Amino acid sequence: MLIKSLCSINYLALALVLLLSTATLCPAAALSQPRHFPSGTHEVYIAKTDGVRSDLLKNIAPIIEKSISNGKYPGAVVLIGHKGKIIYRGTFGNRRIIPNVAPMRFDTIFDIASLTKVVVTTPAIMQLVEQGKLDIDAPVAAYWPDFAKHGKYSVTIRELLTHTSGLPAEIPDQEAISNEDDALVRISRMRLAHAPGTKFLYSDVNFVVLAHLVEMVSNQRIDVYAQDHIFKPLKMETTFYTPAIKFRDRIAPTEIIDKKLRWGVVHDPLAYSLGGIAGNAGVFSTAADLGAYAQSLLNGGLLPQPSPKLQAQRNHFLGPLAVSKMTTPQTPDNLADTRGFGWDIDSRYSNRGILFPIQSYGHTGFTGTSLWIDPVTKTWIVILTSRTHPTPTKGNQLIQDRRTIANIVSASIIDITNLSLNNTGKGELIRAFPQYN
Repeated sequence: MLIKSLCSINYLALALVLLLSTATLCPAAALSQPRHFPSGTHEVYIAKTDGVRSDLLKNIAPIIEKSISNGKYPGAVVLIGHKGKIIYRGTFGNRRIIPNVAPMRFDTIFDIASLTKVVVTTPAIMQLVEQGKLDIDAPVAAYWPDFAKHGKYSVTIRELLTHTSGLPAEIPDQEAISNEDDALVRISRMRLAHAPGTKFLYSDVNFVVLAHLVEMVSNQRIDVYAQDHIFKPLKMETTFYTPAIKFRDRIAPTEIIDKKLRWGVVHDPLAYSLGGIAGNAGVFSTAADLGAYAQSLLNGGLLPQPSPKLQAQRNHFLGPLAVSKMTTPQTPDNLADTRGFGWDIDSRYSNRGILFPIQSYGHTGFTGTSLWIDPVTKTWIVILTSRTHPTPTKGNQLIQDRRTIANIVSASIIDITNLSLNNTGKGELIRAFPQYN
């Protein structure tokens, strides 16, 4: 089924949006105003696939388009794969509202924010582990001695990857950071917020440290390393840090900050202070490229269309056991939030929904991006929005939209042979019964 149309702009709605855009110069006033984004693009492809109740996938578009109409985010791209085939592709709304309204395109490039942690930094660490250049359970200070200051001598790479290091969530006054060296000095002077390995605390600092380790061990800056060892092998041709000006029109801008629109420049304040190149954020990408990455993980790290001329070991960007280690539980059983290396498996913040098994994993980005992957059903979901454009709304409707779409997709999958797998985890139950947390 292919439905393709470019909806005419509702000019009354557009006038309201442009009025709001003016109000974004005063964010407090903007956030207090109701808004409605123009409908923009509506393009949906649903493949009739054996083992999939394709009729259920028709329920995805109304969810997205309701949120667009209610001003939650201006547009979205949704791409879903199952057993190596695309079963759903949706393009909705607009890629930008200001300085002019531009319809969403499937090839729109998004600031993927914290997806950088699992698309670049985590696999880079695992590649260096495979090469014997890093030890997951070694103290960070074994590679970076200055890190040991102020009681951080025992923090391990494993604890950084699982957000159990005890490091604070962010660097104080991070907007004033002048460069990477300045950031690293500040981190070396940090004190822990809690004892390592005892609590889960999501921290951008963890992944700045991890990227520094990659750079120290590989002798390549993290953006160069990513291009050489992740993006190029996986044929992710529109994935990069600091995108070139030629891509500007395809990029979905994010927020107006200090009266200037972030457009083709990273939104994350820490990555912005580091010049747009960081381990916690900074990458720009498309749905197609992220789908290729997800499919490679489901294939045990196999590169797309491997060349028969290459030796078998060169047809993988990561080995199957490294992928498995990265994407299975790596946090202590007594912690309520279950994490892999980098990946969210079953935390209280999970966008898994309630039907995908807890063997699935994923991650989100603050700008409105997400990736969820299930090795049991061989399914992945990419949802890309620019929810901070032109300013964020109160609350985050996208969280519920992701969970609802995950439930629709997982319910549609019927070619499942092992129904004894558990699909209820501690993180889900904490959300359901917060009074017992």
